[in-house]
Amino acid sequence: MYHCRNSGLVRYIHFMKRTERKDTRKTLARSKSAAKSRPPNTGRDIMRRPYEITVIVLGATKVGKSALVSQFLWEGFISDYKPTVEEFNWIEYDLGDGNALMLQIIDSSGSHDFLAMRHFYIRTGDAFLVVFSIDDAASFEEARRIIEEIEQERKKKVPIVLVANKCDLYEDVMDWKAKGSHQYAYTRAIPIVECSAKKQPEVVEAFKELLERLRDENRIGITDMRKRRQSMPSTRAYSGIDVADVERLKSKQKSNCVIS
Repeated sequence: MYHCRNSGLVRYIHFMKRTERKDTRKTLARSKSAAKSRPPNTGRDIMRRPYEITVIVLGATKVGKSALVSQFLWEGFISDYKPTVEEFNWIEYDLGDGNALMLQIIDSSGSHDFLAMRHFYIRTGDAFLVVFSIDDAASFEEARRIIEEIEQERKKKVPIVLVANKCDLYEDVMDWKAKGSHQYAYTRAIPIVECSAKKQPEVVEAFKELLERLRDENRIGITDMRKRRQSMPSTRAYSGIDVADVERLKSKQKSNCVIS
């Protein structure tokens, strides 16, 4: 009887390993597809040799990762919750020194069904926004696990910003259900940004914090960053953004400085 149970366990382990490998291959295929979706390089772009940076947005489910990305890229708040598997977006900036920065933002799934994808992103990302919701203590514990996984996986220190989302729900930090986040960030020497995905300036501040650390890490000599062009919302994101705002973004070539 023991032998039968043990054989079943071995078969289950082999099955899980095959599933993990399949998930990783699918993730790699999606990443290649995302690279193909980037805007074509013109001769001028090649001469400028743009920096390419990949930012990964990580966190538990329902903490507002997609809402943060939507607010940063398209200045729109997605109110309807739809589980994310993964979404690739890009934004290109003109830098003050005449060069360009191509920023790819990957909105990842918070589901444990896609852990292979998370492991892949942690190995390959250049910087990380780790998001939790202040009204969900479990989401903060998940954020801690993600940060510790990043630190264990990456031998060299990479930029990480901890984002406390949904701060519009409570006026006082003492009322947060997610306790100890500021102390944790302090002990890990990681910046923590409080924000609400409903408020565009606060969301920009979170990304600005990460971009500044990327600038220092990559020694990009710039004085400002101006948006040049970007990907447009997917069909999923369109549902939460006003049509007039989307049309305005299509016709808008440049916006105010994000970093100065």
